[in-house]
Amino acid sequence: MRFIVTEKVRTGVSGDNKEFMKTAEGYLKYMAKLQKKGKVIGGPCLDVLSNGYILETKTIEEMGEIFFNSPANFFLDREVHPIGSFADTLEGMKER
Repeated sequence: MRFIVTEKVRTGVSGDNKEFMKTAEGYLKYMAKLQKKGKVIGGPCLDVLSNGYILETKTIEEMGEIFFNSPANFFLDREVHPIGSFADTLEGMKER
């Protein structure tokens, strides 16, 4: 299963304190580890203050565990969109 994920730091979260910086560092290490394992493709968007990546998991539960275990989980707003195939879309169109 593949998902397009975008993440932004929640409004009102200050990046000026030591706790946030420590969490951010832990998050970046966590994401680098997932990238090395092949679970994450991509990284921070260079044109905006957000992360955009493709997450690949075997199950929805695995996706949930990855998000839940993220050190920055409670500091982020996250959008997740499943990625299908063009054949899936064509098949769905045939059903109409």
